[in-house]
Amino acid sequence: MKIKPIIFFAILFLLPNIVFAGKTKIKLTGTISESIEMTIGNTGRTEIISALPYEFQLEKEELPIILSFRSNNYEYITIEIPKKPVDDIGHVYLLKQKEVADIPLYAYNNVPNKDQPKIEINGIDTTHGVNAAPYTGIKAENTFALIIANEKYEMASDVEMANNDGLAVKEYCSKTLGMKDKQILYYPNATYGKINKAIRDVKSIAEAYGGKINLIVYYAGHGIPDNETKDAYIMPVDADGTDPAVCFSLKKLYNELDAMHLNQSVVFLDACFSGAQRDGDMIVAARGVAIKPQEEKPQGNTIVFSATSDSETAFSYKEQKHGLFTYFFLKMMQDKKGKMSLGDLADYIIENVSRESILINGKKQTPAVIVPQNIGNQWKNWRLYGK
Repeated sequence: MKIKPIIFFAILFLLPNIVFAGKTKIKLTGTISESIEMTIGNTGRTEIISALPYEFQLEKEELPIILSFRSNNYEYITIEIPKKPVDDIGHVYLLKQKEVADIPLYAYNNVPNKDQPKIEINGIDTTHGVNAAPYTGIKAENTFALIIANEKYEMASDVEMANNDGLAVKEYCSKTLGMKDKQILYYPNATYGKINKAIRDVKSIAEAYGGKINLIVYYAGHGIPDNETKDAYIMPVDADGTDPAVCFSLKKLYNELDAMHLNQSVVFLDACFSGAQRDGDMIVAARGVAIKPQEEKPQGNTIVFSATSDSETAFSYKEQKHGLFTYFFLKMMQDKKGKMSLGDLADYIIENVSRESILINGKKQTPAVIVPQNIGNQWKNWRLYGK
């Protein structure tokens, strides 16, 4: 099926005569059939445009400024708003929409349409399956995310598709949960030093807000146990899996989060801590068998979603190019547009990962939710962007 280019024009008027306390009013007009994310210069401010005409205001001193746009289906030309209009009517800009995608990537029976152009943002195909994070208009102003995606290891086997996992979670934090770029701390292929820096960065934010923030922590990569203590560790990309001293313990992570006194924190671990890797082999071949790690209990208002229980393996979902656990996390985010409760999210992930792992891998993978004793069941009504 040949896709015909679709081009239309929307007109942007800068209305110089309408001023409110040093503000300039801007009006976008035209016709759209989808939600568009508009980023306003380097201010970090984003807005979701669901219908036109659309009006918003800028401080006069912010001009000139660039408006940039993105969406699931189309590309838009960036627009520069000048410091002064060209005439009394106002400066007129054309916002041209270029066709990128006209029909779903998967039409029938999940067979890709090879004529379908792809949109790639940050290196992942955002038209593909769960990578297509929906725009929702949610503005999670006091919610932050720390994302660590460790795929390329220097002295151990790679974690296939961990990069896809981290980038997709980042897209959902931005588009679906409404976080600005400065609210998302993204660390791909993090060394031990970078993981420590990531925690320090979160601490600084928590201190600036007096702890009154919600935090999402996501990790995809290797996990290892200490052979003697059975303590569980996140494995940096510059570790080889034999020395926990150069890895980051889950106990330390949970203690650090507890000390921040956050409104809530939700941790997602797409890793197993038995010493196994995503294909079921051992990270350190000489170890031979998986170890059942000691379960670390979070404290305070921290809820942990773990991809596995006991000595199980956190498998990949090769067909979908994600970890199995992450795929179903993203799938429910997509279906519910990020508005599901943590209780519903837990039930969905546990049920679907447990079933699909048997069908796909022929082995058990049972996700677990680990909850501090003081919270009881109240966490089940929380959402990712707040209680």
